[in-house]
Order: sequence, then C-alpha cells, then structure tokens
Amino acid sequence: MIKNNRIINSIIALSLYLGLFYFVTTRAIGVKLDFSPYVAYRKVIFNGWITTIEVSVLGVLLSLIVGLVLYFMSQSSVLLVKYIAGIHKTIIFGTPLLVIAIVSYYYIGSAFAVDSKLLVGVVTLGLYIGAYISDIYKGAIESIHINQWQTAKMFGLSKIQTYRYVIFPQVLKSILPPLAGQFALTIKGSALLSYMALNEFFNEINVVQSSSFRFAEGFVVVSLGYWIITVPLITFVRKLEEQLHVRIIK
Repeated sequence: MIKNNRIINSIIALSLYLGLFYFVTTRAIGVKLDFSPYVAYRKVIFNGWITTIEVSVLGVLLSLIVGLVLYFMSQSSVLLVKYIAGIHKTIIFGTPLLVIAIVSYYYIGSAFAVDSKLLVGVVTLGLYIGAYISDIYKGAIESIHINQWQTAKMFGLSKIQTYRYVIFPQVLKSILPPLAGQFALTIKGSALLSYMALNEFFNEINVVQSSSFRFAEGFVVVSLGYWIITVPLITFVRKLEEQLHVRIIK
C-alpha cells in the first residue's frame, strides 16, 4: 500500500510539473511545442541516457568506498592520515561540483595524460560524493551505543569482527535513507559533467537544443529522463530499508 502511494505521488507530481510547464510555454510565452528534433536524435539521446546511468552507478559505488575510507582515515591515530582526510573534505565541502569537474578534467586529467572522460567523471563523482557519505557513516557508527562495543570486546571479537558482525549490520539500515538522497543527487549532479564534454544525457540534450533551437522541449525530455532514473532508485532503496527493518525485528 505504501509503495503504491509513493508511485501515485510521483506520477501526480510529474503530471503537475508537466502541466505547469505546458501552460507556461504554450499560453504565457506562446511557444508551440515540437518534439520532432528529439525524436530524430532519439538514439543519440538514449546513448547519453545510458552513459548517465553508467557514470552514476560507478560513481555511487566508488563513493561508498571512498566514504568508508575517509571515515577510517579521520579516526586514525596517525595525524598525517587524519589531516589528509580533513583537507579532502574541506576542499570538497567548500567547492562546487562544477568547479571540481572542470579542474579534474582540464587540469589534473591533462597533467596525468588521462584522456578517458568517463574515468575522470566517475572518479570526480566518487571523490566528491564520498566526502558527504563519510559523514553519513560517521553519524551512523557513532550512534551505536558504547555497550555494544564493550560487549563485543568482552566476547573476544577483534575490531574488524566487531565492525563486520555487530556495527555494520546496524549501520546499513540507518544509512539507507540519507544514502538514497545522495544517490539521487549523484545522478542529477552527473549533468555537470557535461562541462567536460562527456557524452552523457544532459550534454546530448544541449546539443539537440543548440541545433534545433527547441529549448523548452529539451527541458521536458531531460526532466523525464532523470525522473525515470531517480524515482525507481529511491523506491528500491526504501523497499530495501523496509525489508532490512523486518529482518532485524525478526
């Protein structure tokens, strides 16, 4: 029932958005919508959409690893390691993703002779989102009551075993809601990689807009494209969260 309500709410929200957009463009501005250029370039647009999914998935997987590494680095007793993690997070928190993407590809990538836009895009997203996920890990792990740490130590569990069997099963459930939001932001943030001339979804839409001058239609297509990716993803993560909650109760 809850799942059905979410789907219905999403459809209603999208319908309201498209209805308002149609009213503004056709009535207020007086533009007649014509999607024929986007139909003509459908294969190119679809390939860009697939590229966006590919970059986002790889970026999310890398960010989960980067976030965990940054958390353990921030907890390290070695000051240099701790400071490196702090400096990385400070740079990320204080710099827009667009700036990071441009610097990563046109300067850092060029300096190391990295020509793969896809590789640079994935690494950029992973390092950027990973800094935020690091704080999600930190909040979830530090919310575990100290008695559980002490009990695990009393039973002779090593630190690695404590994290694996006691801490992470609880952390996984608590981090899913904020992770769902970060995943959605990663997908939408991948649009900024268009400034690297990566052939992802938003960049391909820009190309069609520039050649056809049908800008309004492009915004409709790009909205639908990201909606098709993000809404099912968030629904899946919430469903997974509910299943984990039931298993923990049992």
